Amino acid sequence: MTELTTTFKEVKKYKLKNIRGLVRALALNVLSIKTKSLNAITIFEKPRIQFLYIHHVFDDEINNFDKLLKLLSVHHSFISYSDAVHKILTGNIDKPYICISSDDGFKNNLIAVKIMEKYGVKGCFFVNPDTIGLKDISKVKSFCNNRLNFPPTEFMDWNDIDKLIKSGHEIGSHTMGHINIAETNSKIVEDNINESYEILNKRIGRVLHFAYPYGRFFHFNKQAFDLVFKAGFTSCATAERGCHVTADRKLNTHELLIRRDHVICDWNINHVLYFILNNAEKASYQTNFYPNHD
Repeated sequence: MTELTTTFKEVKKYKLKNIRGLVRALALNVLSIKTKSLNAITIFEKPRIQFLYIHHVFDDEINNFDKLLKLLSVHHSFISYSDAVHKILTGNIDKPYICISSDDGFKNNLIAVKIMEKYGVKGCFFVNPDTIGLKDISKVKSFCNNRLNFPPTEFMDWNDIDKLIKSGHEIGSHTMGHINIAETNSKIVEDNINESYEILNKRIGRVLHFAYPYGRFFHFNKQAFDLVFKAGFTSCATAERGCHVTADRKLNTHELLIRRDHVICDWNINHVLYFILNNAEKASYQTNFYPNHD
């Protein structure tokens, strides 16, 4: 395939860094000083589970992703997605854990896997069945532009998915074609979630985890949350920042709504550490639930 994106430099050119982004970076430069304080180590060592998720590791992001995992390994233990969910549900969070996942199914996730395996990290890859093995460049361009606000980037195929599973990684659903659930008719949402579950389960075996596209609370709703578990999934994840600490009681699977922190591997590592530190400091029992839980 030609005309595909191979570096994050190309992505930045596509998105065009704006004033807001520059202001954000400057603010985080100041805020991230906190990660170097004497109290930071104590906070990093707080027992909790922190889910981090990426979308890609391009060639020019490899070194930074490697450095990030190396730094995280100092105060955290890496844990698989299913193990992380089980620990939250059972209240067995005895030390700081990091769980890595990835959304959208780009083929350069295979680069990420090589680095992850260097540190013993087993991840969960949330994919859209509609794009698995998608090769037509015009369709790739259209999907990336309209659904992902991203330049055309190669997707994994079923052979890549099989290799991930064989290496001990997990696969999850990200809907059939990266729909905005909050803006979609409820019957279509139900059919979409069910179809993604059935296709993945038929092709690769039991798929346990679901992460909805776009990831903010306003991209989702309680009805869809219930439909995820009705379909057969045992976990549901957001892209809202936060982490998970031991609850006051054991949780049922359909009570837990996972918080995950978005990470772009090109970011200043101290900015990523700031978000993690902030999450650890503010984590509470209520973080486990859908918003406005009693």
